[in-house]
Amino acid sequence: MIDGTRDIEVADFTGLVSGDRNVWERLERGGRVSAVTPFRYPGRRGWVVLHIVPAVSEAGGPQRFTISDGGALIKSLDEQGLDLSVDMILSKTVFHAVKEFDGICFSSGEFCLASSAETLVADLWRFLQLVTELVGLRHSKYKDALVQLSRRSERTPGLMNW
Repeated sequence: MIDGTRDIEVADFTGLVSGDRNVWERLERGGRVSAVTPFRYPGRRGWVVLHIVPAVSEAGGPQRFTISDGGALIKSLDEQGLDLSVDMILSKTVFHAVKEFDGICFSSGEFCLASSAETLVADLWRFLQLVTELVGLRHSKYKDALVQLSRRSERTPGLMNW
C-alpha cells in the first residue's frame, strides 16, 4: 500500500463503479484508493488492482484523478515470458494496443489514464479493458498475427513499414 492509500476490496470496487457515496467520499476528500477488481493476472501476480490518485486541479475546477496499474501489468507480462525490452514484435503490439485507447499513457513502468469525477466510472472500465487485452497477449494471438504479417512483408517489400 502506498502511503496515504486506502485499499478497497472487490465489493467496494463494485460500489465505486455503481456510485456508492461512501467510496466516492474517500476520493472527494483527496484520498488515494487502491481498488481490488474482480479480475486476476495470470500466474503469481494475483488480483488486478487499480490505483486511483487525486491529481492537482485548478481551484474551483473539476476534480481530476489518475488511474494506474501500479506497474503490475508489465510485471505480469514479464512473468509470462513476454519481455517488452527484448521482443520488438511484442513491444510494437503493446504500443499499438495502447494507442487504441484514448488518453492512456505509459510512464515510469506503469500504464496511466487521466480522468475526472464525471468520467471516472467509464474510465475505470476502459482502463480494465486495456489491462485484460494486454494480459491476453500471453496467448500470443496478436503476436502470431504480427509475425505472419512481418513474414508477408518480407516477401512483399513495402507492405509493412514499421
